[in-house]
Amino acid sequence: MQAAVLREIGKPLSIEAVQIDKPKGHEVLVRTAACGVCRSDLHYIDGN
Repeated sequence: MQAAVLREIGKPLSIEAVQIDKPKGHEVLVRTAACGVCRSDLHYIDGN
């Protein structure tokens, strides 16, 4: 799966392939087609 990863505050996000565990017990795996980033996440990325 692809993920936007923050490696360092103030630097751009990088798109990386990441591994996730298979669902267990009462968990489900949901396929996401698109997502957004909220403004509070952007403040954190910028170091504010």
